[in-house]
Amino acid sequence: MNQNQKDRNFDLSQSLSSFQKIIKQSGPAASASYGLIASILLFTYLGWYIDKLRETYPIGVIIGIVIGIVIGFYHLFKTINSINNE
Repeated sequence: MNQNQKDRNFDLSQSLSSFQKIIKQSGPAASASYGLIASILLFTYLGWYIDKLRETYPIGVIIGIVIGIVIGFYHLFKTINSINNE
């Protein structure tokens, strides 16, 4: 193995280590964003379902979107605070 190949192997291992570190750090942010999206979709669907049962379209959908946004952002802010407190 010549010097050029050793340098490539070292750069690759260093790059993979750096990539792994970045992925670990971005985990909580990804989780919070997925939680935000999921809560909005879940409560919107729930509002649509209630509208379908009671024939009150669009009141349930609007209320579902608002509740989903509030809960989603609450989870997002809670995650940001836990990251900042570490």
